[in-house]
Amino acid sequence: MTWFKEILGRPAGHIPIGPFLKIPSIEVVEIIKMAGFDFVVFDAEHAMLSVSDLNVLVAMARALDLPPLVRVPNHDYGDMQRILDAGAAGILWPHVSNAEECRAVVRQASHPPLGTRGSGGGMRAGGWGISRDPDVNYLRDGRERVMKIPMIEEIGAVENAETILSVEGVDAVFIGPGDLSLTMGKKPTDPDVVAAVDRTFTIAKEKGVRVATLARGAADARAKAEQGYDFLMVGNDTGLLARAARALVDEIRG
Repeated sequence: MTWFKEILGRPAGHIPIGPFLKIPSIEVVEIIKMAGFDFVVFDAEHAMLSVSDLNVLVAMARALDLPPLVRVPNHDYGDMQRILDAGAAGILWPHVSNAEECRAVVRQASHPPLGTRGSGGGMRAGGWGISRDPDVNYLRDGRERVMKIPMIEEIGAVENAETILSVEGVDAVFIGPGDLSLTMGKKPTDPDVVAAVDRTFTIAKEKGVRVATLARGAADARAKAEQGYDFLMVGNDTGLLARAARALVDEIRG
């Protein structure tokens, strides 16, 4: 399996891109792989994805060598532990507002001594406890390969970005311009929102933390790649389907 951290080390000029997936369908995962995306983010925060759905989707993505990240719905331990044991290559936590929240979720996703994650080496992440593949190591993979990614998407979190991104164990940060703009009462394109995003980006780079955000279309993705973002989320499956369906109907109707 290719881990997400491995695709971040590809040559300059190839920025990893991946969509959010909301539809619990292995066929959608196959299509995303065949389209040429580098990774996928299963969206359990906004979509109706159960842990059982995620178990199947993560297994399919791993089988296709498409690194699977999961945006969990909250900061609780139980589902996150099971998602990691199912083989997720990384976790995104929504609405991490301060260093205390960040430290708590990173500890939950990390084995001792850094954290409190339990031992589930008999699950998929540990090769079901019988794998003869020397590249499968449950504790090492959890410690060194699983990405821990807080999402900064509130103006208060931007103000706390310095301390959030200083938390030990943070591998990357996702800056969410949509929710950030809501907390600021402005449009995502407002100069104040853009400045808040840029401030968080600068702090992440200064801290040596990989940084990602949402790109709205190809031109925006290219611009963010040139700016220095390390990876990008580009749309989602429902949006891609909706736009294609609407465009086809509009074309037919004239």
